[in-house]
Amino acid sequence: MKKFTFESSQDLDLIGGTSYLADFNGAASTKDSAIIEGKLLSAFGEPAYSSENCESSFIYVIIAKADDGGSAVLSVYGTGGTIHIGSEENDEFTVNAADSLAEYVNSFEPADYSRTVYYLDFDLKIDISVSGGEAHISQSQLSEEESSAIFEKLFG
Repeated sequence: MKKFTFESSQDLDLIGGTSYLADFNGAASTKDSAIIEGKLLSAFGEPAYSSENCESSFIYVIIAKADDGGSAVLSVYGTGGTIHIGSEENDEFTVNAADSLAEYVNSFEPADYSRTVYYLDFDLKIDISVSGGEAHISQSQLSEEESSAIFEKLFG
């Protein structure tokens, strides 16, 4: 298998036509996804994009460079409490890059962080935090007024 190095970019234009390529290894639950988000923060710092919208909560733009000189642009994105890897390409090289990226990120300890996202399809406020390697998720129901105000803030 090829060896890859990874570099984070803030240029969202690099992933213009990206689509789902693979699940992120180890993201079987919302708590697992919170831990992986902490690992992404440790590996690459802040994402190129972040939002309080649970259905599109963050995007990392990652350039994977193989030891033989080949490269691929990958996206790592959080959606609805899960994390996926995307790309414009869906070939063996890019799939290997995605698998290597997941392995690389999973080698990090998760950074401590805390944030709130909103899942407006169900009028939910979701508080996510990681502290000392432990993920904590809590949900609370939003009133109709709160949900409308947040919708306006996010999409208005």
